[in-house]
Amino acid sequence: MGLVTLLIAGAAVLLVGGLVYRAVVGTTGASAGPRLGDHWHAPFRIVVCGERLPPLPATPGDIHSHGDDVIHIHPSTSATTGRNATLAAFLATTTLRVTASELSVGGRTYRNGDTCPDGRPGRVSVLVNGRAQDDFLAYVPRDGDRVEFVFGP
Repeated sequence: MGLVTLLIAGAAVLLVGGLVYRAVVGTTGASAGPRLGDHWHAPFRIVVCGERLPPLPATPGDIHSHGDDVIHIHPSTSATTGRNATLAAFLATTTLRVTASELSVGGRTYRNGDTCPDGRPGRVSVLVNGRAQDDFLAYVPRDGDRVEFVFGP
């Protein structure tokens, strides 16, 4: 086989592999988020100083909760598909406010350094499947992700 034949064969393998990948994963890819018509669920909870808070009230929109501690993601427009289906989009529909340094819920605001009843200082963190997320507002929850909004030691 000549070099040209090998190059053409290699290019064909890459092309076919790319087409198969696109057919299996889809055009949005695994990290791009939900598409129109998807209906994803991501259970969430709010924990302050080790105590789980009650569910938030039901919220409107394509990324919402029914007051059941579950983020429901079912885009009806492109504005809430793909990388637009973020935790920030969910939080915008709720009474929960979360930044890297503050968590506000139920009329109370908890700031990094505030102490919990046990005397230890707390800090805000957002965990997805047990892993801390630095850029949590841009995070696109996947179907089945478990999200925790936490203030505590």
